Amino acid sequence: MTTLENLNLDSRDISDDGLCHLRKLKLKCLDIFSGRITDIGCVHIGQMKTLESLELCGGSIGDLGCAQLAENLENLTSLNLAQNELITNNGASSLAALINLKALNLSHTSVSAGSLRFFKDLKQLQSLAIYGCRGVRNSKRVQILQGEMPNLKCLRVDGSSDNDGTVENTSGSSGEDSSSQDNDDSMSSDIDGGDLSFGNGNESDDGDMNLG
Repeated sequence: MTTLENLNLDSRDISDDGLCHLRKLKLKCLDIFSGRITDIGCVHIGQMKTLESLELCGGSIGDLGCAQLAENLENLTSLNLAQNELITNNGASSLAALINLKALNLSHTSVSAGSLRFFKDLKQLQSLAIYGCRGVRNSKRVQILQGEMPNLKCLRVDGSSDNDGTVENTSGSSGEDSSSQDNDDSMSSDIDGGDLSFGNGNESDDGDMNLG
């Protein structure tokens, strides 16, 4: 077990108490979908300093949990906290400290369009999913954010099936072909030589997101 790097625990049976047993693992990737994880569980997860990819969808994580993750997991490049409805703009503000993030999913949380202003300093961010959140789809901040973040390749602000909610970022592009956005629920691409992905087989629209 000491050499384990990737762990998937998609189960409602996973709770905060169980996470304390994982603290000493040198995990790089942890995926817990629909677990009973709260801010207390984020304290345990915060001790897994080697984590690079973290998915905690469908739990009861709030702003304090976001602060714990941001304070302790500086190596994170991919973070998916979709469907944690207790996360507000305060939590989003804390997550802006994770400057190594390339992928962030806060879909179906309680953040609003105002949270977009916190992400402008995430210069490495290439994919942001924030659909199902109040006021985001029609916010002028979307265009402002794209102008401030030329590396942002995929911005999902609406989970509608019509266009997959993807807003292409044309700012800073130089002849790149951005017409390859298919109307698939699964979008995939290699980013900086690594495949970053959100979601799992248990969800089709809320958190299943391959970046591209």
